[in-house]
Amino acid sequence: MKPEEVCENFEAYRLDLEGMLPHMWGVSTQSETGERMEHVEFTVKYDADEAHIHNRLEREKRCGTVEKLDEHTSRFSADVYNAGELVPWIRTFICRIADISFSDKALEARFKKDIQEMYALYGLEGGDGDAVQ
Repeated sequence: MKPEEVCENFEAYRLDLEGMLPHMWGVSTQSETGERMEHVEFTVKYDADEAHIHNRLEREKRCGTVEKLDEHTSRFSADVYNAGELVPWIRTFICRIADISFSDKALEARFKKDIQEMYALYGLEGGDGDAVQ
């Protein structure tokens, strides 16, 4: 594309993009698995003085949804084109993640393995594989 050229199909492309936005976390419109849509869901637990965690989930959820399960537990879920794009953000909740699930089971296994290795590296409780369900 060149700035001086007029795109004859601009409105069609814009409509396509608008239809895709509700499932875009980042820039990807394709999954690594070949599936059209991937699901990701995780639950975080936090202390009474950490209500800001739920507020942060609400503020940063983009195309996902957040559900408050009780005073100290919230669940995030989203259907996105590429669940791998969420991993860096999800990592910021490490030590609070009680449960996590990806429809891409290879991504889920890699995420859980990384967490277990991190726990073991730092000698933290949960390095035995029970850190994240």
